[in-house]
Amino acid sequence: MTRQRILEAAIDRFARAPYEQVGLRDIAADVGVDVALVHRAYGSKERLFAEAFAVAAKAARLLAADGDQLGAVFARFLFEPGSVEDPSAKALQIFTHSLPSPQAAEIFRQFTMNDMIGPIAAKSAEPGPLRAALFVACLTGVSILREVLHVAPLDDAGRTAAEPLIAKLLDTCLAAETGTEGTAT
Repeated sequence: MTRQRILEAAIDRFARAPYEQVGLRDIAADVGVDVALVHRAYGSKERLFAEAFAVAAKAARLLAADGDQLGAVFARFLFEPGSVEDPSAKALQIFTHSLPSPQAAEIFRQFTMNDMIGPIAAKSAEPGPLRAALFVACLTGVSILREVLHVAPLDDAGRTAAEPLIAKLLDTCLAAETGTEGTAT
């Protein structure tokens, strides 16, 4: 139970401040425990940050979908209302606050490769890793435009038109090329 409370406090802290500005002592104080307990539970700030981001991103839940449903599942997720208590509402905040940090950027890179691109590539057409990377790039770009820059066509009012287009864009990233055999270049 305390480990979960530490994780929730870390998600909240990392969503509000950059990686370098968050200390394990701050997180321990938020939970009302000694910093040694945070060290025992997570080992290091880097490991706690990595787990906090992974929990907030909910990749495993979303990637449970069949390969042909990934575009629709992720497009729907972009428009899911997130309450302040919902960790998934904080994943993009964690990402944007801490991306300039070399330590955090490496954690994001590993998460992206191992927890997003790898599993998506396993469900997509060849070449899987390239297509999966394009899927993640499109998803990240749309997320930033929607949640950070608040671009109007991507807001909740535009959901009816935007969600199916985003799903189609993501599906296109994963689709096998067709009709290219036998064409002259």
